[in-house]
Amino acid sequence: MKRLLLLALVLSQLNCDLNASAQKVCAGYFENWAQYRVPSGGRSKFTTDLIDPTIMTDIYFAFACFGFVTKSIEPDNPHLTGDYSVQPFEWNDQSVLYPGIQALKTQNPNLRTHLSIGGWSFNDPSDQNTGQYTYHLFSEMVASSSSREQFINSAIDYAHKYGFDGIDLDWEYPGDLSRGGSEADFENFLDLLRELSAACKSTSPELLVSYASAAIVPTGVSQKYHDDPSLYFEWLGKCSEYLDHVNVMCYDYHGAFDNPKLTGANAPLKSDTNPSSTMYIAETIDNYIANGVPANKIVMGMPTYGHSFGGVSGMSDADYSPGKAFTQAGAAGPSTASPGLLAYYEIADMIANKTLTFGTDSLTSTAIGYNLKTQEWVSFDTPDTIALKVDLINEKGLLGGMFWAIDDDEYQWGDKYPNIRKGWELLNPSH
Repeated sequence: MKRLLLLALVLSQLNCDLNASAQKVCAGYFENWAQYRVPSGGRSKFTTDLIDPTIMTDIYFAFACFGFVTKSIEPDNPHLTGDYSVQPFEWNDQSVLYPGIQALKTQNPNLRTHLSIGGWSFNDPSDQNTGQYTYHLFSEMVASSSSREQFINSAIDYAHKYGFDGIDLDWEYPGDLSRGGSEADFENFLDLLRELSAACKSTSPELLVSYASAAIVPTGVSQKYHDDPSLYFEWLGKCSEYLDHVNVMCYDYHGAFDNPKLTGANAPLKSDTNPSSTMYIAETIDNYIANGVPANKIVMGMPTYGHSFGGVSGMSDADYSPGKAFTQAGAAGPSTASPGLLAYYEIADMIANKTLTFGTDSLTSTAIGYNLKTQEWVSFDTPDTIALKVDLINEKGLLGGMFWAIDDDEYQWGDKYPNIRKGWELLNPSH
């Protein structure tokens, strides 16, 4: 009887593991600064217990840093540590947020959690809180075997200590000369990935390795990569040899940062507004695959936020399509409080209270919100356009999709997490 019981338990676990491995990845990034947002629309303040882990295979915790003690940790003394050891970003990461994320595994035992290290502001020399101190650290760290070893050992120990199943690198971007990078970054980053992958596979428990990679050639890298983009994507192909997941950031194709100042879709699917443009998702994925990134490692990014524009001229109810002149970023939302960016739930509220009119753009397969009086315009995605993106994931045989970010989707009202839920249902219809 004991043998039969043991066999049943083994078979049950094996079946569970097979089910997990058969699933397409449906991942979401959690922003640890979401805790500071002022709730809007009658919602509660966002906390980790509001996350639904049953509609995701993977959660990425954004972000941790390294070599720096942040203002959140030491308000009067943010400082470089002088080494490359991993550090928490927020004061309550270790005591509240990490445990909150890991507790979600009780609802979904197959859930994998990843510690994402870096982020946009970490590599932004204009960021007054962090980036002005840290923008050069990735480039410095990868430049020698001893500093890489220190980072790798620290990252593995840190991930194990706080219960993570993977390490995600968010360096934006290797080789970017405007963000502390150098030409040597490309080879040095390959060395880091090779060494990190080997270390993560030989440790116990093993850790997954992923990289949040650019959809297009970053502006600040050497001109030769702009003259011949295949060089950049070939380098990503080499990187993918050492990665379990290649998380392609298929959003931010257009925003208020664009020049010339013409409105554009945040995440155009199979065509951009300008017919000669290659700034769209299908082109990105084709570039990855054609240059050596295996389709079954690619996790295609999808946004749960929109880019907004202000002072948009030439709009009408008959024509609110992209390509109109604008003068500034769109007004900040009540929760995200960032000009030019709105969470999906903020956009939904604006459409519900009629401060935005809903529309669609068939050319880019995205949704639009606009207001003729205030001259505001926003490009975003809905469950319907997410479905079209998942069709591309399945068509190309990709590993799955990921969402930036969990806390930007509708997390409280109606069918909670409508965009992520749609992705989950279509990526894993039998689960």
